[in-house]
Amino acid sequence: MPVAPSEAYATLSAMITPALFMTATGSLIISTSNRMSRVVDRIRQLNLEGDELGRGTKAVDYVEDRLEHIAVQLDRMVQRSDLIRLTLTLLYLAMAMYVGTSLTLALNTLMGGWILIVPTTLAILGVGLMLAACVQLIREAHIALRNNRLEILFYQKLRNQRAVGATPTAGAATPPSSHS
Repeated sequence: MPVAPSEAYATLSAMITPALFMTATGSLIISTSNRMSRVVDRIRQLNLEGDELGRGTKAVDYVEDRLEHIAVQLDRMVQRSDLIRLTLTLLYLAMAMYVGTSLTLALNTLMGGWILIVPTTLAILGVGLMLAACVQLIREAHIALRNNRLEILFYQKLRNQRAVGATPTAGAATPPSSHS
C-alpha cells in the first residue's frame, strides 16, 4: 500500500533529526582523532628523548630525574590513549545508532508504524553512548592538564636544584661552566 504524501514528508522530517546528532558526533570524532594524533606524537617525542638520554647522547644534567619524569609522562600518555580509544569506539557506536535510527524510521513508515520502538530505542542508545563518550573526554582532558602541571613542576624543580647548587644525579653530564 503506498504511503500518503504527508506521511512520507513526516518520515523524511523525522529522518533529518538523527542527522543533526550525526553531525555533532562527527565533529566529536574529528576532534577526538586530533587529540589521539597529538598523544601519539608526544609518545614518539618522549620515547626519542628517553632513548637519547639512555644512550648518553644528550648533554643535560639530572639524567636520572629526567628519565623518571619521562617514564611517568609515558604512563599518563598510555592512560590518555586508552581513554581516547574508548571514546572513539563509543562515538562510532553512537554514529551507528543514529544511522540505524534514521533507517528504521523509514522502515517504520513503510511497515505501517508498528516498529516505532526500534528507532526510539536506537536514538536513546545513541544519546547514551555520546554521553559516555563525553565523560571519557572529560577524564582524558583532566589527565592531560595534570600532565602539563607535572611537567611545569618538574622543570621548576630542576631550576630550583640548579639554583641551590644541588649535585646532578649519577650519570648526568655536567653543565657547562660559566667560568670558561
